[in-house]
Parts: sequence; structure tokens; C-alpha cells
Amino acid sequence: MGRKRRGRNRGICQLTGDEGDFVDSHLLPKALTKAGGLQNGLIQAGRGRRPERRHSSWYDNSLVTSKGEKILADLDDWAIRELRCHQLVWSGWGPMHQLKVQSIVPNSPFGIRILKGADWKRLRLFFLSLLWRAAATRRYEFDEISLEASDREMLRDMIVAGNAEPIEYFGLQLIQLSTMGVEHNLTPIADIKSIGSDLGDPYEVPFFRFYFDGLIAHFDRPPTAEIRQRNMGDLFVGNSERLVVSTITYEESFQLKNLTALMLSVVNSAPIAENADDRLKK
Repeated sequence: MGRKRRGRNRGICQLTGDEGDFVDSHLLPKALTKAGGLQNGLIQAGRGRRPERRHSSWYDNSLVTSKGEKILADLDDWAIRELRCHQLVWSGWGPMHQLKVQSIVPNSPFGIRILKGADWKRLRLFFLSLLWRAAATRRYEFDEISLEASDREMLRDMIVAGNAEPIEYFGLQLIQLSTMGVEHNLTPIADIKSIGSDLGDPYEVPFFRFYFDGLIAHFDRPPTAEIRQRNMGDLFVGNSERLVVSTITYEESFQLKNLTALMLSVVNSAPIAENADDRLKK
């Protein structure tokens, strides 16, 4: 749950629309955002930005009141238990350092996991709440997650109503790191991926990428008409009673390549500044 800040900080809850005191609300669950593998907290950097050292996960103190935070916190608490139960995050692995996966190509870093027995639609709703938080916050670290006002409003309505449908709206796929790596954090980014097609040449799909605790979430964001032409199948969270999760080893992942590039940029840059955890972008 978010904690009430000292002093008077009142306004309209962006989730519920009620007026009240704002609370500190984590944009990604604090329990799943760690940097234990990096000394003295998380080093954060970006293009044209002086490197900073963080000691807490990102939160916003002007986003929701306690009523809105309860909706988000209930989703977070449930989802963390489910993600760990199904070993979808590193903190659910126990003593293991590598997952058992079905190999797609022999001796390759790629695989799949086929999972059953969870409320996948509610899990999708949890991830949609992360997308909404990232789009609604004023924190500069989440600048790449930009949505039209109509999309933010639709996501807000879905979260408050507890409705994860339509499934094709910001269709969600999960990719998991199948070997243990360095604990670190990464702010959500916007990117483009190439999708193969049985009907012709591959086509490009823009997407939002979220990462925490060894798990990657892709939200497709092409025009709705294009989304509905795709066969969503079991790869899309909430589309069926089972879920197919793609896997890749940490050693061959974007995460390692990105972290290596980040650390090199830090080594070659100015001294690292201490980050004020409650600093918001202007």
C-alpha cells in the first residue's frame, strides 16, 4: 500500500476521480524492482542524462489517493503471489538458477513454457494497471510510455471495473529469462518488433516493453484493425485457459546487452549523482 505523505497534498485521484489526500504509489511493484546485483543501489542513466544512483523503486505522490491505491495495491499483492507461484519471476525460483523449459531449437537459448491454473485475465489486468500508471505519471523516467487521453481513460475504466477485455486491446505477451542474472531495474521503453507472417513479408509492430525481476512484458500497440487480423492464440495473456511464455537465457538477452551498455556509459561519464526518490519531472 502507498503511504500518506506528511503535509497537505490533496487533489483528484487520477484512477477513481475522487478528491482526497494523495499517497506515495509505486509505479512498478516495489517487491519486484530490485538492484541487489549492483553495488550501492541502482545506477540509472539515459541518453543525454547524467547517471544517477537510486535507492528505491519509482513512485508518484500525485497520482492516486488511498482509495485508488487500494485498487492498485490489491492487484499488485495478488499478482506478485501468482507470478512467484508460477515461477515467472526470479524471486519465485527458490534455490534454482535455471528453469526447465521446452526447447524450440536444439542447443539454442530460446524455449517456451506452457502454464495453466491461473486467472490469466486478472494477471493481464495487473499488467494493464502498470501500463496505465506509466502513462499517467509525471515522472520523467516513464516519458516513453505516451498514450492518447482516450486510451488512458479506457485503461482507467478497465482497471476500476476489473475488466481485462477486449484482450486484443494492448495485447500482452510475456517473455521470461530462463537463467538467473544480475538483479537490476529498467524503466519501460517504446520499441518496434518484426512479426513473421504466413501471408507475406514480416511486418513491424510497435510495442511497449516493461521489465522487472527476470520477466519482460510486451504490449502491442498497432492500430486496432491490424491487431484483430492476428491470431492471438495462447501467447497472449488472458486469451485462453493456458498461457505460452517465450523464454531466452539471460546470457543471450537484451537485458544483459542493455545493462552492459549502461555500465559502460556510466564508466565513461561524469560522477554519479544521488537521485531524490520523490523527484518528479516538471
